[in-house]
Amino acid sequence: MTGIDRFRSLIFPFALAQAVLLGCSASANLSDVAIEQARPVLRSDQFQAGVGNSRVLVAVGANGVIVWSDDAGKRWQRHVVDVEASLVDVAVCPDGSFVALDFKRRVWVADGAASSWSSMALATEATPLAVACDPAGQYWVVGSDSTILSSADRGASWQATSLGEDLMFTTIQFIDALHGVVTGEFGSLMTTRDGGASWQAGAPIPNDFYPYDALFTDPDTGWVSGLAGTILHTRDGGASWEKQSNPTGAPMYGLTRHNDDVFAVGANGLVLKLAGSEWVPAGGRAAPYLRTAFSMNGDALLVAGGAGMVEIVPMTASAVTQK
Repeated sequence: MTGIDRFRSLIFPFALAQAVLLGCSASANLSDVAIEQARPVLRSDQFQAGVGNSRVLVAVGANGVIVWSDDAGKRWQRHVVDVEASLVDVAVCPDGSFVALDFKRRVWVADGAASSWSSMALATEATPLAVACDPAGQYWVVGSDSTILSSADRGASWQATSLGEDLMFTTIQFIDALHGVVTGEFGSLMTTRDGGASWQAGAPIPNDFYPYDALFTDPDTGWVSGLAGTILHTRDGGASWEKQSNPTGAPMYGLTRHNDDVFAVGANGLVLKLAGSEWVPAGGRAAPYLRTAFSMNGDALLVAGGAGMVEIVPMTASAVTQK
């Protein structure tokens, strides 16, 4: 089984049905795409990521679906940038603009209003799996073949770094202007302390850990979530890890920080909250899975996942309310 086959079977079999990897360019404008006002979100939608700026919330998913809301989730609008696209991630940049990642070697970019989207091909043979926008506004993409891509000109050109190994990097996060973390299969861990100018391999996460998601709240403190509900915690930048209790045993696909709390979302619509060293149920949603949670200003999370789940979850006493 190849690395990409493992990615499909372990994480998103519902969203990444297409296997043909293409590089192409296209554009989509809301004036050119029909918006379904009556049913902006469909039960067949499989959302993979959601983010927001101070004005607009955005969620992306399979079949090129992008939904957005400019009224804090009360009303959503929908457009399809390309039915052949498999949008696996989205990030918001410091200026409020958006960048979405297409499994088919493209990035889609939009302004801060999310009103128009255009695509650019990625100059790589690697399969892209995660995207981030650093504090300087640079795009970063990681994927198969231990590849790290960066663009300082909004996707017009790309610089590539690779370990030259047959492994997938599955997450990337910039903690601040200097510090960033990449994680991937076989417990791979890469860090930067100079804003991505160079990357150093850290000690592998134990037991060939396969990370669904990673969250670092500072260069030393972080979590990774993986198979069988495993969640590991580090206090020393990944030099050592300890397993934390997850009584549900359910895999957690997304990690997020909200105010001073850390939450995980995953299978069966579960939402878990970290309490001490244990992850305890804190409500959930009626969805087969939740893939992502994004902390909004105030007391709410944006969650997105399977069966058309994209919703604003109010927070009460630092817990997610059950619906």
